[in-house]
Amino acid sequence: MPNTLVEESLFSIIHCYHQYAARGGDVETLSLEELKALLMDNVPHFMDTLGRKEPYYIAELFRTADKNKDNQICFDEFLYILGKLVKDYHLRYHRQLCAHYSAQHNLY
Repeated sequence: MPNTLVEESLFSIIHCYHQYAARGGDVETLSLEELKALLMDNVPHFMDTLGRKEPYYIAELFRTADKNKDNQICFDEFLYILGKLVKDYHLRYHRQLCAHYSAQHNLY
């Protein structure tokens, strides 16, 4: 039986994390520059449309996720970042859904 879409997505996220972590330094963690490259390369539309590509956003995201303050993002800390991205995407989805519904029903 082939993998489901969610299983493929999870594998892709893990693979992506390790691909960027292996660029330099510790191959099991992301530096700020590696995280920035991962986000800008792999979620560019999200980063751009919500103003998330500003350097302060990525630096603050990194600082908040770096729970042990070692200036590296381990996979568990990366999961925190993914959680924030998924929450933002979910909120964006609801806003678009509400806007579509309101436009269809002349609620503006």
